Amino acid sequence: MDASGCVHCGLCLPTCPTYQVTGVEAESPRGRVLLLQELAQGKDLGPQAAAYLDDCLDCRACEAVCPSHVETGHLVGGWREARGGAATPALRAARRAMRLFLGSPRGLAWLQRLARGAAGGGLGIRRLVPLVAPPGVLRLAKGLPAPMPRSLSRGGVRRPGSPGGVRVAFFAGCVMDAVYAETNLRTADLLALAGAQVEALQGATCCGALAEHAADLATARALARRNIEAFERSGAEWLVVNAAGCSAFLREYGRLFAAEPSWRERAERVAARTVDALVFLAGRSLPELPARPGRVAVHDACHHAHAQGIRREPRELLRRAGYEILELTAADRCCGAAGSYSLTHPAMAGELLGRKLASVPEGVETVAAANPGCLLHIQAGLREQGRGTTALHPLDLVWQAYRDAGRIPGREGR
Repeated sequence: MDASGCVHCGLCLPTCPTYQVTGVEAESPRGRVLLLQELAQGKDLGPQAAAYLDDCLDCRACEAVCPSHVETGHLVGGWREARGGAATPALRAARRAMRLFLGSPRGLAWLQRLARGAAGGGLGIRRLVPLVAPPGVLRLAKGLPAPMPRSLSRGGVRRPGSPGGVRVAFFAGCVMDAVYAETNLRTADLLALAGAQVEALQGATCCGALAEHAADLATARALARRNIEAFERSGAEWLVVNAAGCSAFLREYGRLFAAEPSWRERAERVAARTVDALVFLAGRSLPELPARPGRVAVHDACHHAHAQGIRREPRELLRRAGYEILELTAADRCCGAAGSYSLTHPAMAGELLGRKLASVPEGVETVAAANPGCLLHIQAGLREQGRGTTALHPLDLVWQAYRDAGRIPGREGR
């Protein structure tokens, strides 16, 4: 772990969510870099140092402003992987749940059934869920969409598009596939409206980002290999992804295989052909629509704004679809979801969520967030506060506008 580039200038301090909450230097990127340097020198800093490091959200906000380009998130991730045996009980539970549910369509189907039961309030399911998932998952279940889908999306993602249109493989993901299946189908509709020939990436699985967040890089690499092979078989020109965390992770696949040159080359080729759906669609000529009712605030998911520099595209697509946009204060400040962070660090995640919700302007009907973890976390908070505001993926809103304008055929919810 090379943290020597840090000059301790402090430009990262205002961007760090945990430092903004606690004001503790060790909870800042600069402080964490110093802790990592001291640990690398063999110093025994005790359990409190580990707690400060483990509180990092990996939101990458510090990396986006660092003049020395210190990759603090990756450094903390390397530290987490190195101490994998010292994982907390909540993190171990999160890893078990990920391995059980996210690695196969059968596991995702079971995840969908459990989520549907939890959303419906069935007592038996609500007693079962905590046995196979981390503590706090039922609180997050308050953010599940209603109604929940009844089948995975991957089987329904095939659109002919325009003759001769660019061929794209759509990455259905894991949580997106199980929980936000309708969003995936709507994304495919919009890609076809933009002229693309769309088919779900056959044989794909979870991208591995959640496993990486949980410092389980062996699982992340195993999942990545399957996705690399699937894209190589597809013959598609682009791999299109509609979840911020997935697109960011896929575009950094080469990092996973730094010690495996043959896989690294293949991973880098896939990364180079991966594009976020918001970027893909913003670069196409979707028609402009008249103004429509409804004010929208955009929450910039960390792995869009900081990891990929995606900020303009969701706003451009929403405006093109006729929506009025009101800006959040610190729209790119982490909401606290951060992969499984809301389950493993509920107190900090709750504080950050409260700050995010407090920044939603009056009159906003929808908070648009292009990441499943953000959607669940923010929607759960909105419902707990009894607010009428809804959290939706920006492409759900864009799809609805073009559907209302008669540009997309109707389809019953799944």
